[in-house]
Amino acid sequence: MRNFKSLLTALLVFTFALIQAQNKAKQVETLEDLEQLAKKNGQNIQMKPGVYSLAEYLTKDKITKLLSELPATTEEQKRPPRWFLRFGGNNNTFDFTGVTFEISTELYKILPYGYTRCIFIDGKGNTIKGLTIKNTGSKNIGSNGNILSIFGDNTLLEDVKLYVSGSTYGYGDLFGKGGPNLTNLQKQSGIMIAGQNNTLKRCRVYSRAFGHCFYIQTQGHVTDNVVLEDCYAEGEMRTTNDILAESGGLAEKLKYQSVYQNRDGRYMITPGYTKSLCEDGFRTYGGVGKVTLRNCTSKNTRSGFEIGGTEDAKNQTILQGCQAFGTERGFLIGSNTVVRDCRADIQFGPLLYLRENTVGADVELELVPSMPKSLVHTIATIAGKNHRVKLYTNDAQVVMPTLPIMLGFGMPAHAEMSSPILPMTTENIVLVNDLTHSLIIKNDEAKNLEITSTQLQLTNTETQRMNGKGKW
Repeated sequence: MRNFKSLLTALLVFTFALIQAQNKAKQVETLEDLEQLAKKNGQNIQMKPGVYSLAEYLTKDKITKLLSELPATTEEQKRPPRWFLRFGGNNNTFDFTGVTFEISTELYKILPYGYTRCIFIDGKGNTIKGLTIKNTGSKNIGSNGNILSIFGDNTLLEDVKLYVSGSTYGYGDLFGKGGPNLTNLQKQSGIMIAGQNNTLKRCRVYSRAFGHCFYIQTQGHVTDNVVLEDCYAEGEMRTTNDILAESGGLAEKLKYQSVYQNRDGRYMITPGYTKSLCEDGFRTYGGVGKVTLRNCTSKNTRSGFEIGGTEDAKNQTILQGCQAFGTERGFLIGSNTVVRDCRADIQFGPLLYLRENTVGADVELELVPSMPKSLVHTIATIAGKNHRVKLYTNDAQVVMPTLPIMLGFGMPAHAEMSSPILPMTTENIVLVNDLTHSLIIKNDEAKNLEITSTQLQLTNTETQRMNGKGKW
């Protein structure tokens, strides 16, 4: 019996030691070793803290090998992924605490035509934590792609930070954003998410490039059950007055034109506004399934949150505890979207655009008191059908401008504030206005409106009589 107990104890000790050995992290000190391990499965990998340059890693031989591994362009895949470093293995954990990858924008020219995804995660069940990625090199070169792409299911990103630069920068979307364009935009985005059951926690994108910070698409995949928690997006702003005062730059070369028609009918940059120099902080596109954005913040981006929910979506997009500060517009909302405990200011643009041809949004938004620092024409525009909207503030005593909530009006074309705000088909709207300083302007043709407001309500006809213009 004593021998049996000794044998059992030895077996347990051996099993525990084996488990410990399996769980012990493999130490990595070079990108070459990381590349090899990233192809394998079921590992726990820890990289030595430090700065790792992809330009130094990508020697002539490495580039030749890389190019031979990239997928070919086909009729089905006209813009195949192009990467510098690929995580193709499954069920791995990568600890990059204290690690920085430097990606020179000069490297983009070595990749063939396709969709640049500098760091490409298409394996399943991977966890990546603690990584910092920084662009170096020319700030005027973009890839028309992004820095990090997730395609693999069941991926977890924790505490990943991106410092993005590159692209035709300094003008926001004044020269276009996908077509028509007045110049080559060379977009450069941050993190793109496709696939199922992918989660990002405490990730941050600091963008000094024209592109999205975070965006969620299908890209030929089933994209569903995506969660972003405590993530942060940041761009920077520039006034149109500053752009118009520019001498010797791209704006002057293009004769200060814009792709957007202004209120006076011209396609010119208009003074008095403020533009974000990147695209959206958080962006979802049509076709994706369930998306949840929880406690995320966007600062100085084009839209803080642009949600492209579609009318036939099977799941709602949920925004909970999100906030936008100093953006061109705080929330640009599509169909089947629920917004709760979210807030934005109106320093440079409206709190809300609930866009035309949308269905079934349920929005509660807090207006954070602030005085506009440039031209802002409205608190919100609301169009579409079967929506419920509640607008409120938690500090009604702060002085605020008297700006309208426009019910039955679409967002200005391309959401460009210098373009006119026009009436749009609207019906079956429940609006609760708890903003004590905001009157409501209603489109005469809007139908089945249920409005609760202590403030003045005017029809569009009445406002036209008052201002003699009929344009907003």
